[in-house]
Amino acid sequence: MRFLETDRLFLRNLELSDQDNIYDYRNNEICNKYQRWTAFTKKDIESFITSFKDDVFLSTKKEQHFAICEKTSDELAGEFAYFYTPDDCITLGISISYLYHRKGFAYEMLKEVVRLVREKYPALDIVGLIEKDNIKSIGLVEKLGFQRECYAESISSYVYVLYAK
Repeated sequence: MRFLETDRLFLRNLELSDQDNIYDYRNNEICNKYQRWTAFTKKDIESFITSFKDDVFLSTKKEQHFAICEKTSDELAGEFAYFYTPDDCITLGISISYLYHRKGFAYEMLKEVVRLVREKYPALDIVGLIEKDNIKSIGLVEKLGFQRECYAESISSYVYVLYAK
């Protein structure tokens, strides 16, 4: 099931068939430089997929994960993470495989996700947590209109917020 589509991408549930691709980019030093993944073995990734394979996009489940796929090939291009905190905020995360870097996929997907989150949860802030040396992700969230709120020493990240209107 496709939860959303953009010009070049679609979002769907994770599937066990994604395991090899996820293993590949999660163990790639370019991709994992700013990530806090704990699932690096194939067994870890299988468990991760099993935990999140039935998620419903934009539900009130606390933590959700989805596959980002390239439309023309149906290949896994990355992952999208969504953390719901009722009466507070929604935190978004995205990881794009090194095979798809510098193509604008993160921006394209997040732009559409932000639009849909804003429609469904207009009273909630949307948050992104970015490590201070991750210049490309800082540029991405700023391009999407997020504002730098603070640096959280406890998580070694800048807190960026797209405030509710």
